[in-house]
Amino acid sequence: MCSIAWLLPVFAASANPRAPSSALTECAHALYRGDYVEAAQLANRQLLRYPNDVAMRVMLVRAELAQGKLRPAFEDLRRALASDPHNIDALYYLSFAARGLSQAEYQRLFAMAPDSDRVHQLLAEVALAGENPTEAETEFKKALQANPRSVEVATELAELKRSQSKFDEAINYYTQAEQVGPPNYQVAYGLGACYTYKQDYHRATEWLRKAVTLAPDSPAGRFALGNALFQSGQFEAAIPELRAALQFEPRMKQAYFLLGRAYTKLGHQDEANAAFKKLDELSRSEVPGQEKGSPNDGSPKADAPR
Repeated sequence: MCSIAWLLPVFAASANPRAPSSALTECAHALYRGDYVEAAQLANRQLLRYPNDVAMRVMLVRAELAQGKLRPAFEDLRRALASDPHNIDALYYLSFAARGLSQAEYQRLFAMAPDSDRVHQLLAEVALAGENPTEAETEFKKALQANPRSVEVATELAELKRSQSKFDEAINYYTQAEQVGPPNYQVAYGLGACYTYKQDYHRATEWLRKAVTLAPDSPAGRFALGNALFQSGQFEAAIPELRAALQFEPRMKQAYFLLGRAYTKLGHQDEANAAFKKLDELSRSEVPGQEKGSPNDGSPKADAPR
């Protein structure tokens, strides 16, 4: 059983803000004097009569959490939220129950398979969350060594390498993921982005076309394909992709900027001016009082926004 010490401070909080019934008050008194068994018994008796009493069910949950009964608490919170999906108290305590259950499962996983690919993958993700990419890479590699056919781990390693601008290494890991798994938007997009940064626009376009086939409503994918086409001089082909990106994400300033440049290259100055005007309006709306002027965003990156 995982420790529940992190749960105890919540019981110092004030009682439910709703006007309490005598049963609710009695249950709260038992809870605050530390008699969690009695509090649970009082709550259960009341819930037998009024099963949809959300305030009382939250009291029961608090008594269960204090006793380390995470699974019953989680199930009672689901019942409470089924009656009142927007109940703030139930949502608040759900976060504690879920955290406790996840800690218990992590401990069970570590005890059962301490050197498994999943354990190393989990350690890598924790390292990433802690902004330790070196440790994350080490653990991802251990995970991939334990399970060379893990599409998830190969993709996560590829994403890490791409974030470090190590595009050749990223391509190797994306390719490994692509060879062992089914067609995947994240892999196709990642390969397209890497080849775009390497200025290999032919390969970039191939992979980004696959990406938008797999996820046609992705604004990032559509923009990345439009950018790759633009960079390779295919201005007319780039325009529909950039317009599609804006259909799904109307405030994507980079798409308006590139769209204006594409129209300019084709000699369609009215359309170019309209795109640049929209870009200017968006820029000024984000910075109140900004003077109207020509945009100077630079050439947008293929994989932004994410």
